[in-house]
Amino acid sequence: MVERGGRGLPGIGIIVALALLLGACTDVIPRPTFVVGAIYPLTGPQSPGGTQELAGVRAALTLAGNNVQLRVVSVETPAQARAAVDRLIDRDHVPVILGTYGSTLADAAAARAEQRHVVYWETGAVADLITQRRSYVFRTVATGSVLGRTAVDFTSQVLVAAAGVQNPAVRAVIINVNDVYGRSVADGEQEQAALLGIPLADRIEYDPRAYDPVAIAQRLAAARPDYLWDVSYLDDGIKIWKAVSEQQVPLKGAVGTSSAFCMPEFSWKLGARSIGVYAADKPDSGISQSALAPAARDLLRRAQAAYGGNLQIPATAGFVGGWALFHDVLPHLSGPVTPDSIRGAAYALDQPANSTINGGGIKFGGPTSPDPGQNLRAPSVVGQWQAVGQMRTVFPAGFANGHPQFPSPSPSPSPSPSPPR
Repeated sequence: MVERGGRGLPGIGIIVALALLLGACTDVIPRPTFVVGAIYPLTGPQSPGGTQELAGVRAALTLAGNNVQLRVVSVETPAQARAAVDRLIDRDHVPVILGTYGSTLADAAAARAEQRHVVYWETGAVADLITQRRSYVFRTVATGSVLGRTAVDFTSQVLVAAAGVQNPAVRAVIINVNDVYGRSVADGEQEQAALLGIPLADRIEYDPRAYDPVAIAQRLAAARPDYLWDVSYLDDGIKIWKAVSEQQVPLKGAVGTSSAFCMPEFSWKLGARSIGVYAADKPDSGISQSALAPAARDLLRRAQAAYGGNLQIPATAGFVGGWALFHDVLPHLSGPVTPDSIRGAAYALDQPANSTINGGGIKFGGPTSPDPGQNLRAPSVVGQWQAVGQMRTVFPAGFANGHPQFPSPSPSPSPSPSPPR
C-alpha cells in the first residue's frame, strides 16, 4: 500500500542561497517538492504500533511545514521491508527513508538502505544491531539493551529496595523472544543483572511463532524467581502473562518491555491481571512536565494538537524522530539534498537533554564510534499498569507522573472490561 501526503520543505540548494539574499521576498520563489520514503507495518500483528508511530511522524511533518511529500509503503515481513527500500530508491529516488517500528523489519530495511548508501532514519525499533557498523543508519530512540538495563535498574533501585533486601538475596528470570529484538533487550538485562549482583535463575527463550505459554510458565515457576523480566510481542506476551497468572507463580514483581507489556491492548485484554505489572520502554507524552525544557513543553502542546490528542509511546517516538529530520536536519542543508549531506547535518545535531517532547535530547554517535548513528541522549522509562487501561510512569523520578504501587502483580483471574470505543 502506498500513501501520499505532506507539506513544504524550504528551498534547497540555489533556492536556499537566493532566499538568504532576498529575505522577505522568499515567498515569491517557487519551492520544489521533496520526496521522503517511509516504511511501517500498517497491517498485521504490529500494525497498532506501526500506525501510531507513522501518525506521530505525520504530526511532526505538519508542524514543520516543509514541502515534503511522504511516500509510505506498508510492510509486514523483512522481505517486504527490503523490497520497499529498493522500490523507494529506484522509483522515487529518495535520499532518506523513515521507519519502522518493528526491529525485525528495521534490521532488514536498514541493512538494504546501507547497501544502497541511502539514509535510514529509524524512529522506533530498538534492536541494538540496527545501527551498529552502519554509516547511513540513524536512530532517535533508545536501544533494546538500554531498555533492558532500565528494567534491571528499576528492579534493583525500587522493587528490591522496597522489599528491604539486598540484590544477592533475590532471584530473577528472563523470558524473551529469540530474535534481534528479544535478544537485544534480554542481553542488556543479563549484563546489568550480573553487574548489580542479581542472580539469574533462568533465561527462557522462545519462538513467538511456535511456543507453549503454559510450559513457559511452569518452567518459570520451577526456577522460583522473585522477579520476572519479560521481552515479548503483544499476542505472545498476553498469553504468557495469562499462563503465569493462572499458574499462580508467586512473583514479587514483573517488568516487561516494549512491544507488549506497554501496549494498551495488553491491559484491556488481560483486565485486572495486568494491574501492578511494569513495563520498560520509551516515554509517552504523559511524562512529568518537569522532564521538559520550556520550549519542549510548548512543542508538546503543538504536537498534541497536530496529532489530535495525547501521544502514546509509538506516536511520541514517531514525532521525535520525524521532528528531528523535518525540522532540525532537512531545512538546514546548505547544498543539494543527498544522503551524504543529510548524514553530515545529522552528525552535527547537538540538542541537550529535556529538549525533545519525550524528555531526551539528540546527539548521534559519530561515524567512528562503536555505534554510529545511535542517539546517545534517548530516554527510557518504566511505567506501571495501576488500573485497567491506565499506565503511570514511575521511573526515573524526573520523568514520573505517579508512584509505584505495591505489592507485586499476579492477581487472581477476573473478567476483563471492554476497551473504550
